[in-house]
Amino acid sequence: MPNVQLANGPVLRYREWGRPDGAVLLLLHGTTADGSTWDHVAPVLGEHFRVIAPDLRGRADSEWTDDYSMQLLADDVVALLDALGVLGAVLVGHSTGASVAFLVASQHPERLRMLVLEEMPPPDAAKPRLELPLGPDPEGRWDWRFVIMMRRWLNEAHPDWWELANKITVPTLVIAGARSAADEGRQHDLARAMPDATFRSLDLGHTPHAERPSAFLQVVGPFLDPLAK
Repeated sequence: MPNVQLANGPVLRYREWGRPDGAVLLLLHGTTADGSTWDHVAPVLGEHFRVIAPDLRGRADSEWTDDYSMQLLADDVVALLDALGVLGAVLVGHSTGASVAFLVASQHPERLRMLVLEEMPPPDAAKPRLELPLGPDPEGRWDWRFVIMMRRWLNEAHPDWWELANKITVPTLVIAGARSAADEGRQHDLARAMPDATFRSLDLGHTPHAERPSAFLQVVGPFLDPLAK
């Protein structure tokens, strides 16, 4: 797999599929995953797009660092686009990756063409959180500090998150898993707060793209059709 040195510091490893001349889809994984989580959907998307799935810092074969703040992860995404010479991309994020994509979309709307948020419950200290492991990964695929920082962030109140939603003007698809522990209603509320968002609920758990790739693609494919080659 290729890797790239980002201007803001870390080296990221990434996977790539598809058409070099296609619109770029950047797929962002969740907290306890890495870029391989997209292996079942990326080749299909690659028939019409250039698909890139990085391992975020602190994950798998990308560089492990001392800081894993949400803002830093968002900065990494912009730096990755710069390093690859991509002016505008479609961000597709799952769970934590969706939160990172959401932050990038609100801060750098000029870098996005479309946005897909899969199972991204808005942070809220008053709501139960998805359980995340607190110890080291026995297979050595993630930095446990990454998981702890994400867990802490999920359990904090972020009232500005709803204000940021109003700033996301690109066409957005919000996907929730009806059988997930994440709050489907709050994901729907977040979609309503965005100027140009569509909400879809699938009868699946927290990882629709991995649990039933065909169902995920049936929803995402038509949404992305305007940019397909």
